Amino acid sequence: MNSDKQALRATMKAILANTSAAEREQRSHKAASLFTQLDAYRKASLVLAFLSMPSEANTKELIEHALASGKRVAVPRIDGLDIAFVELSGDWQSWPRDRWDIPQPPASANILSPDAIATADTVSAMPGLAFDRCGGRLGRGKGYYDRWLSALYEARKKLGPLAGSHAAIAYGYATQLVESVPVESHDVRLDALALG
Repeated sequence: MNSDKQALRATMKAILANTSAAEREQRSHKAASLFTQLDAYRKASLVLAFLSMPSEANTKELIEHALASGKRVAVPRIDGLDIAFVELSGDWQSWPRDRWDIPQPPASANILSPDAIATADTVSAMPGLAFDRCGGRLGRGKGYYDRWLSALYEARKKLGPLAGSHAAIAYGYATQLVESVPVESHDVRLDALALG
């Protein structure tokens, strides 16, 4: 299974690296358009987005649409071996960039706990290298999002009927859609696709 994942990661990284700037822009626009048409997005008061690496579908248009629509937006910050979501501030585009050229939320940014997120109607834009139509998602191998989604679903289970809605949506390029992503027991499946 691990060798299958490694081979697919290598293939998808090559596809992303060979995507032209013009194609990235066009496909990112389409992904944002597809995402914002989803019922889960319309219903959400909180959008969990990622801040894109240069090779990934750009989330800037999605973030701007969500903010203009009066939604709260939170983005991940690496916190040890996990990610934590922090609410986006107005100056997010001027945040210093990390080694992957991603804007880095400041250490002072307020973390939203899984419990706090679980009470809101939430939609998550999920990054990845490859996706399939059964909700399979291939990440970069660190397990950040699988662990985070598991913690969120546990928090939602504890809240029972008081939990808000949540949908995890693949966000990327149509060229990242594959027939089947190798999935292990700890991999969390996604609910829908928004691939431009």
